[in-house]
Amino acid sequence: MDNVRQFNPRDSADDDGFNRVPPQDIAAERAVLGGMLLSERAITEVIEVLEGPDFYRPPHEKIYNAIVAMAVRGDQVDPITVAAELTQRGEITSIGGASYLHALVQEVPTAANAEYYAEIVHDVAVRREVLKVTGQADHLLRSGEGDLAEVLDLVRERITRATEATGPRAADETGWSFSDLTPVLDGTHKPAQPIVGARDDGIGLFYPGRVNGIQGESEAGKSWVALISCLTEINRGNHVVYMDFEDSEEGVVGRMLLIGANPRDIAQQFHYVRPGTTPTPAALKAFIARISDLGPSLIVVDGVTEAMVMLGLELKENTEIAKFGRMLLRPLADTGAAVVPLDHVVKNNESRGRYALGGVHKLNAVDGVQYMLEAVRPFGINTEGRSRLRIAKDRPAQIRRHALPGGRNPMHWFADLVIRSTGEEFAEAHLYPPIQHEPDENERTAEEQKAAQAETEIRDREEVVLHILGKAKEPMSKNALEELISGRASVTRRALTRLVHAGRVVAEKGPRGAALHRLPETKEKTA
Repeated sequence: MDNVRQFNPRDSADDDGFNRVPPQDIAAERAVLGGMLLSERAITEVIEVLEGPDFYRPPHEKIYNAIVAMAVRGDQVDPITVAAELTQRGEITSIGGASYLHALVQEVPTAANAEYYAEIVHDVAVRREVLKVTGQADHLLRSGEGDLAEVLDLVRERITRATEATGPRAADETGWSFSDLTPVLDGTHKPAQPIVGARDDGIGLFYPGRVNGIQGESEAGKSWVALISCLTEINRGNHVVYMDFEDSEEGVVGRMLLIGANPRDIAQQFHYVRPGTTPTPAALKAFIARISDLGPSLIVVDGVTEAMVMLGLELKENTEIAKFGRMLLRPLADTGAAVVPLDHVVKNNESRGRYALGGVHKLNAVDGVQYMLEAVRPFGINTEGRSRLRIAKDRPAQIRRHALPGGRNPMHWFADLVIRSTGEEFAEAHLYPPIQHEPDENERTAEEQKAAQAETEIRDREEVVLHILGKAKEPMSKNALEELISGRASVTRRALTRLVHAGRVVAEKGPRGAALHRLPETKEKTA
């Protein structure tokens, strides 16, 4: 930083400051941009440290903004493509033409040092901002125009913003440092507790400062669970943020009002966001900083699929899913709020398991609780809809103990979502705790009902198979049975297999190794 002009307190008091050159390092700025033009990795490293206004020269800020915008879109970044981008923006002449971009690349010995140069540029930018705010404070104090308390607040706010908004993160913030194990060893460590949202009996739903989640089929009630939790937090006096990638202000706020939210409370404590375009990394970072300033207890991300598409990420790639977590979910959780993404599941319930649509890494990224929501009865006006909330994952293990085993379903039963609609203007919303009782036909989930229907169909088909074989004059092949019996052949095959295993039908070899089926003889039955 040979050309950085340091502030010298011994400068003449008569110097009004207009002749001083602000702290700057043009060579470092050129090296940063040259590295970004050479390497995609350098772009990723630099945007973690710098924002456009950190550059002293306006042309450098324009080049930086163009590179970042192209990287977010997934465009190839090099001197030629960036020149085309700046030409389209009408800024190519103001930055010195395409030749200036090529010169930036030629001056950089290696792109590997781009992050180091970015730290230099950031340090110098902070120096400029500190001098600027202290200069403003000096003017206000000397002129008598500023109240002392207001001037001090201004200085604190501006310096804090300059030093914390960007820049390299400390080792303890990135996790690349040795952890203090003392609380665990001396027994003072307390496990995370689910204190955000609540079941009707007061048991919490989500862990603060962690990524939680709700997944389920469309219209299973994911948004209802989220909105009930929002209302709970608002009633506790907390702020909530609802990032909506699927619905609209009318739909979300309308349902909040429907379940009894106060319009004044919504206006003051419910912060709705409807993203419409892909943000730059700097814009996303600034937005999350605004959320952090609110100090919300709950942040809902409604529509993971749509959010990933908007951010230009591939849904089925685990590396892209991990990137989505680093870009959005983890920074949101770092604000201290419980982050609750709402996600879809695959339609095939046999291959679904515990996982949301896309990849297994979605569940791996959850360090709080992940719920699976299963439809029982559909929701609608003047009806009572019901869905079952099951626990797919409970990393801190403080919620599952308040649930019941799922029986044939390996996921524990935590609550039942019930929405009783009594018209278009009001609905009762409940998250009832599970109650151990004999299974009720009306309370079966959609999957359980489907399994029961399949079992009934197979049993009915068994009777048909036995009836036909009882009338047959000779053993019959599987194909012959399938041709005679109407309905799905797969059901007939399963029924026949079960009858053979149960000894109610005998399978024996026929000509050319074919399997033939008949009813057992009387002696075989008695034996």
